[in-house]
Parts: sequence; C-alpha cells; structure tokens
Amino acid sequence: MGPGERVVEDWSSLRTTERARMTEACTRCGACFAACPMTAHAPATAGADAAATVAGVLGILAGGAGDAAARAWVMACGRTGSCNAACPHGVNPMLLMRLAKFEGQENGTLPKRGAADAMSRVKAFARLTLTEEEQRSWL
Repeated sequence: MGPGERVVEDWSSLRTTERARMTEACTRCGACFAACPMTAHAPATAGADAAATVAGVLGILAGGAGDAAARAWVMACGRTGSCNAACPHGVNPMLLMRLAKFEGQENGTLPKRGAADAMSRVKAFARLTLTEEEQRSWL
C-alpha cells in the first residue's frame, strides 16, 4: 500500500458518505465539465451547458436518469483527473463521475460494459503505439 492510501472495509458506507459530501459541496459551476478532455469524444455533450450537465450527473448519482449530455459524459469519463484540478470546491469530480457510473449501471440508466469489451479496447489502444505528444493531445 502506498503513502496516503487507506484500506476501506465498508464500500457501501463509503459510497453513501462520499455521495452525500460531494452532492453538498458541489456548486454545479461546471468547471469540471469545462476542463474534461473526454467531452470532445462524447458527441452528446457538444454545446451542452456545463452547469446543467453537472446537475444531470448529480441526478444520476441520486438514482435518476440525468439528461443525454450527463449520461454521455459519465460514460466517456476516462478518469484523467483534469476535473479534480479544475474544481474550486474540492469535490473530487473524478470520484463523483465514478460513483454516478456505478449508480447508473446498477439502476439500468447506463449500459454495463463487459470485460471482453474492455479488453478489446485496451488491445486496440496498445496497437496504436501513440507517441507521448500524441497521448498528451488525445488524452
């Protein structure tokens, strides 16, 4: 275990606690959405209002469906961390997106991805052999 890591024995409690903390702390300013490099790869987010999209993600987190832009953004999230650096309120949008994805997949709002699908994508990206510069601009 690395520095700063902790052992979590009760994931359900952690999810509940973090969901409540982030929902309360988030002002829906949209800075995380604006900083996300993955929105360019999610056509449903094109032209979407940042604050409304963040509100939609919070709606998914609360068990709702969110709007098309929110669902697309959650599914496109590559956990780059750009959102965390942009958040002026210390919300941890990357974790918020992950929890929203779990919730959406559990309640049927978002499609589940199988391991076979994930592995084919990993293999495809590995074959691209992108340079470091290409990775920075794409990711």
